[in-house]
Amino acid sequence: MSNKSLRIIVVLAVLCTAWVIVNQFFWIKKAVELEKNIFNSNVTIALKNVAVQLLKMNKNNSPVDSIVSKVEDKYYTVQINDKIDTVVLKHILKRELLAQQIKTDYTISVFDCENSNMIYTEYISYSNTDPSDMPLPSVYSKNKKSNNYFSVYFPHLKDFLTREMATWIVSSLVLVLFLFILSYTIFIIFRQKRLSEIQKDFVNNMTHEFKTPLATIKISSEVLKNPNIIQNPERLLNYATIISNETIHLTHQVERVLQMAKSGKDSIQLNKEEFSLSPLLQEIIDKTYKPLIRSRGGDIVVQMSSEETKIYADRLHMKNVIGNILDNAIKYCTDTPNIQIRTTENKDGVNIFIKDNGIGISKENLKNIFNKFYRIPTGNLHDVKGFGLGLNYVKIICRQHGGDIKVTSELDKGSEFCIFIPKK
Repeated sequence: MSNKSLRIIVVLAVLCTAWVIVNQFFWIKKAVELEKNIFNSNVTIALKNVAVQLLKMNKNNSPVDSIVSKVEDKYYTVQINDKIDTVVLKHILKRELLAQQIKTDYTISVFDCENSNMIYTEYISYSNTDPSDMPLPSVYSKNKKSNNYFSVYFPHLKDFLTREMATWIVSSLVLVLFLFILSYTIFIIFRQKRLSEIQKDFVNNMTHEFKTPLATIKISSEVLKNPNIIQNPERLLNYATIISNETIHLTHQVERVLQMAKSGKDSIQLNKEEFSLSPLLQEIIDKTYKPLIRSRGGDIVVQMSSEETKIYADRLHMKNVIGNILDNAIKYCTDTPNIQIRTTENKDGVNIFIKDNGIGISKENLKNIFNKFYRIPTGNLHDVKGFGLGLNYVKIICRQHGGDIKVTSELDKGSEFCIFIPKK
């Protein structure tokens, strides 16, 4: 599947997901309003029935059309222009509320207009709530009227409505779970696609890396098959040396791939020791990199903060770390290579700065250069050798030592790597 098709599918999936979420929230809001209206209607019916029965017991024929008032969402009053028997009120109210399927805690209060005060208050609980923990609403003291009435207060209305909306809540949770699974699936698709592209690039790079030395070995071996070659010892030695060098090169490449494969599963075992940094740098530079750089007309300069600078690290791996960075500094330099190495030391550890004048790295690629198999895209060109393993290896080794590596770079202005190794 092409990247364009995949992007279109992802965009459509995101739009559909957004529509489902908005739609779900809209209907949840509607459901909440509906549940509140149903609750209000059921409470009003129950309280009106209670009022009718109380007035009937008192042989009072007063109309009951508008005697129920909703003062607040949780607070209702019922005007009874007559005396109110609290025992009877409690019994009838409980029965009528249950008849309307309202089973939640509430507080009954009775107001006597002669005393201008609440003469009775009781908390009816269906749970284990302590009545003392349920303060009366502030509206009690402000709701003085000129006739007798009783009031009902529902402190746990929100919990009751939540229970009534259990189906909506469960469906919403299922939807969230589905969206999470969908998001994770899309993430896996992109990840697998990226891994597939990385694998393809790796195979292409490995083919190019092995193709040239194998071709060289093949040509050299064909020359050595000629019986007359023995009569020219210098030529014989030359082709034998070529085969040996290319074999060593291939061996190093294979070892690097195997080493990185192992580092992905287990941590690399380090043989740490304390040693001076200066001789290590001089050994790396003098034996390998100085002749190579000077053959291209360039130079490499080392500035040590102190000849006594010591680090506690694995000597072999540190040589590989510095060697990988120097390799890149030379490979990615289209002009005369000039490299500066300097060190600084503080109480925490040692910093090794390696600065080059190469082609530099764009900000877009800078964040990915330490990823395994990542190589800066160059289209179909393969003018720079490598598997995209070197800097990932460098990062792993630095982290294994408890240190880190950072890089600053700008296109066409070179790069500077900073390796930090903590002290023992």
